[in-house]
Amino acid sequence: MSRPPEPPGRPHLALVGLMGAGKSAVGRELADLRDVRHVDLDVAVTAGVGRSIGVLFAELGEEGFRDAEQSTLAAVLADDEPVVLSTGGGVLLREANRLSLADRAVVVWLRARPETLAERVGDGVGRPLLQAGEPVEVLGELSVLRGPAYLAAADVIVDTDDLSVDEVADRVVAALPDPVST
Repeated sequence: MSRPPEPPGRPHLALVGLMGAGKSAVGRELADLRDVRHVDLDVAVTAGVGRSIGVLFAELGEEGFRDAEQSTLAAVLADDEPVVLSTGGGVLLREANRLSLADRAVVVWLRARPETLAERVGDGVGRPLLQAGEPVEVLGELSVLRGPAYLAAADVIVDTDDLSVDEVADRVVAALPDPVST
């Protein structure tokens, strides 16, 4: 599913979805294909504050982490040099982030079943939200809670179950509006 060609004010390609959907790996592949820089938002946040996500959650709580995420996202999207941006799974929880992404990026939802996501993230080490229970159950709950936000934000939806990184990247490129395609 894609929309008509995007205006020049949306130079970036942003990947959204739950943890394990493939945002980071697919983002790197798409950046290589498009010959642009890849930005992993979680990596940018931790580099900017000098602490891991787990430490940020422990010290500041989820809201403190989301504050750092929001300011980092705004800075990345303000740049006119196109990037492929792999966002964190909860980036769309804040309206300001949804508006910024809608204004400055073509948004691609990488979607997968909770079972696929759980298989990909393993035991969830380093993922604070997975410490609350069994990964497949937590991811199922997150899918129900966040799915409507992903759907509302998405210009393109690509299901990643049973696909390799290259196959997902190819499907993203095929679904993109012309000015954003490689």
